[in-house]
Amino acid sequence: MSDAAPPRQRASDAIADQLRREIAAGVFADGLLDPTPRLMQRFGVSRPTLREAFRMLESERLIEVRHGSRAGVRVRQPSGEGAARVTGQTLQAAGTTIEQLYEARLAFEPFAARLVAQRRDRRDIGRLRVAHADLNVLLDAKQWPALGAAMARFHHLLVELTGNQLLTLTADTIATLLERHQRNRNATLEEPVEPDAAWLSFRGLGVRSVARLITLVEAGEADAAETHWRLHVEGANDYWLKDADRYAVIDVIGAR
Repeated sequence: MSDAAPPRQRASDAIADQLRREIAAGVFADGLLDPTPRLMQRFGVSRPTLREAFRMLESERLIEVRHGSRAGVRVRQPSGEGAARVTGQTLQAAGTTIEQLYEARLAFEPFAARLVAQRRDRRDIGRLRVAHADLNVLLDAKQWPALGAAMARFHHLLVELTGNQLLTLTADTIATLLERHQRNRNATLEEPVEPDAAWLSFRGLGVRSVARLITLVEAGEADAAETHWRLHVEGANDYWLKDADRYAVIDVIGAR
């Protein structure tokens, strides 16, 4: 058995860890880190060591180092976009496929429908109905890009109404990764042609499916709501993966 002591953590890593905790705890309420000289004195390190810690936090989009007349280190508020960036890089390096992203939605969205139906909150139902009315208006007006965006917002709203922050952040991350992947993929494609009958039918079915879900939520039928939304997500996944290379590794790092 080795008696060797574990390697000591680098000073820059230790500083970055401490600042991460303080940023998450909201210590820097004014949005600015302490001035560099004060941080150097606090941690007992040189300027290059502190700069290395800053570089790590910048790469994670937790801070922004500004120069010139507005010099200083500004704290960036944690967001789904930031989480998606870091998570996306990790997943892409691990060989995650586009199919796996769609499968991940199936793992929690039907459960979200169950939770919302169990709550049966009138305010939640009101928000769902407003979102459905918007979908109907866009469908009737044949505003296809706007309809797609509104449907994505409905998926997010359903998860948000669970009140579960972890589920909501997960939904944000997956939606952002899917959007980035599709943006990269579509950048090399020709301009879309006029929607065909199958596409129009798919959109119409989707809007009607939303109406059915709201009816089940309003009735408090949690089992039926979960089953219905599972079928909805499965159908949507199959449709979007139909003409795609489902085994292609996601490409999110290069997206803008």
